[in-house]
Amino acid sequence: MNEDGIWHLSPAYDITYIIDSGGFLPNEDHCMYVRAKLRNITRDDAIQFARDNGIRRPDAIIRDVVASLKQFRTIATKYGVSEQWTGRVETTIINHLKAWGEWQEEVNAPELTINGHIVSNIRIEQAYRGNFHIFATIDGKERKYVINKNKEAFSLIENTGIANLSTEQLIAIVEKSFKLSE
Repeated sequence: MNEDGIWHLSPAYDITYIIDSGGFLPNEDHCMYVRAKLRNITRDDAIQFARDNGIRRPDAIIRDVVASLKQFRTIATKYGVSEQWTGRVETTIINHLKAWGEWQEEVNAPELTINGHIVSNIRIEQAYRGNFHIFATIDGKERKYVINKNKEAFSLIENTGIANLSTEQLIAIVEKSFKLSE
């Protein structure tokens, strides 16, 4: 509604987040159905929705949206969005882009040796309660470590963003979290 009390449809309807009752990550459901779905909407669903509704060039539109989404952290930082919300929303955006095959992660070394331990498949995810989980396969066993707000790595991840962590930073977090330097 503008200052004169006139209503207009928002051009960004249903792309903002609805925070779930826990208040830590965006709700998985959308407000608008896409091909009878409120969640787990695939790229194919979006393409078919576009075709069903006469929207031309859906692939080009998706490419433009993806390019914009990849700039989220830069824009959020520019406008003073707090790091905790930037990290939460960025995590969700990256997960959606991965699900649609639109996120190419940097290829880390398939296998590293850290102090005699063979380490591979390092990844970080933001958990429901705001903590981060770091996963790694160490000596053939999948391991998980919870990084809460009291851990030094928490502020590094929150300030840098999961997607922007360097390989060196990931290795240092793994080394400290799983006590591989001992």
